Amino acid sequence: MSYTRDYIFEKIIEKLPTLKIHERREKESRVFILEYENRRAKIDIDSFVRKLGDKKTSESDKKIEEFVYYIVGNFNAQKKLSIDDITEDELLKNIYPIVRASSFNKDNENNLISFEHTNETKMYLAYDFIDGYKLLDSSFLDKFSKNKQEILDVAKKNLEKLPLKYNVDEVAGNKFYFLNAKDGYDGSRIFDKNVLDYFYKKIGDSFYVGLPHQDTLIIADVNNKQGLEILQKMMVHFFTEGLVPITTITFKYDGKELESYFIFVE
Repeated sequence: MSYTRDYIFEKIIEKLPTLKIHERREKESRVFILEYENRRAKIDIDSFVRKLGDKKTSESDKKIEEFVYYIVGNFNAQKKLSIDDITEDELLKNIYPIVRASSFNKDNENNLISFEHTNETKMYLAYDFIDGYKLLDSSFLDKFSKNKQEILDVAKKNLEKLPLKYNVDEVAGNKFYFLNAKDGYDGSRIFDKNVLDYFYKKIGDSFYVGLPHQDTLIIADVNNKQGLEILQKMMVHFFTEGLVPITTITFKYDGKELESYFIFVE
């Protein structure tokens, strides 16, 4: 027995009983707008259902739990955080940079604060309140004394204070470092030059970076063709598994800048 769209919606409604679901078509796909207490979120539920596969498994059940937790957390974040509820000191202590795909919020309907990063990625700012975070819009800039660049500098410094944790796997003469602080900002470490430089000293010019989704950052010491093939397969795997996918395109780091690097697997 396979999962259905209605089954997923039932799980969400268990947590958000007054949820309203609106359907609309965009180009050739169908998307759903979830409305809860005057707040809205757009989701591509059909793509998520396809990722679950044809059979119910404990692994798929876990993915559904994570998916529901993510949606509920987003609505709770929108509900909890009002610009009038926090002081400037609180904001500056709890603001962090968040990575998203460059296609995210392309029309900037929500007027979110963003910064250019690479062709594949953009940086946003988020206020962290322990059990979730909220992406910040320009209304926060209007209230506080610091400008956009000054708040970004503070966010980056907060990120640099977070501990660096990782696991290492070695395959066929190639090393893969998986960042696993599991604090919600593993992917954001791509903005931390101290982290990139730390690994560059270990690796040198064979340094590759993978950012398949917001909670996975792969640092790779690739020394042969097989290593590139392994890295690309991991990128595709994690990209399809993540709740907030970023890119399947790898980056090369030369000690100064990140550059998109296309891996072609025969």
